[in-house]
Amino acid sequence: MLVHIGVFIMALSFAIFSVALAKLLIRASTSMEAVQSAVRNMESKLDGTIEALEGTLNNTNGTVSDMEAKLNALDSVFLSTEKLGDAVHVMSEELDELTKAYADTGNTTGTKPFIRIIQSAEFVKGLVKSWKRGQTFST
Repeated sequence: MLVHIGVFIMALSFAIFSVALAKLLIRASTSMEAVQSAVRNMESKLDGTIEALEGTLNNTNGTVSDMEAKLNALDSVFLSTEKLGDAVHVMSEELDELTKAYADTGNTTGTKPFIRIIQSAEFVKGLVKSWKRGQTFST
């Protein structure tokens, strides 16, 4: 009879262990289902993010291509500016040589009327400046 009681206690403990193990496996199963649904949601959101990122990259590529075309269009402007700068440099060198030659010769015939015009213009400029200064003080 003790053997029967021992077998009964072992059967009862096995049953309790089986129920506890079943509850544990059920909880693990629901946790795995929750993780699986979260992974599916994350996957669908990640797909949307990747599509949006591809769209952004395509727009960026178009913008870069447009900027490259505009920069290529500006190349001729910079080349023209460089040529203009070279021409102005050559002209200033020639003007410098002419002024040095003019200063060395000391021959100023025919320049007196121009000098008088410049002096008269400076005198008139001084008068106008004085007149404007007087108007601002009187108001």
